[in-house]
Amino acid sequence: MDQYLTSVWSASADLEMLQVQTDQAHEALVQALCKAMAAQIPPEEVAAAADMSLSELFDALRRRRVAPSAEDGHAVHDS
Repeated sequence: MDQYLTSVWSASADLEMLQVQTDQAHEALVQALCKAMAAQIPPEEVAAAADMSLSELFDALRRRRVAPSAEDGHAVHDS
């Protein structure tokens, strides 16, 4: 394979892996936000812990989608 195409393929694969990792990290964050809010932690504290404004926190919670959890069959929230 041409060295330039190999370089393009490698960079593309690296980007795809980073996108997967970003999606997984975002999912974990949204789940943690949901759990903190369910535990009745004040929204201001949850937002500060996530380095978010209150509007960013509520936007993240509003945009989550509900899917069954593979672990326990309960709803899992994700955006």
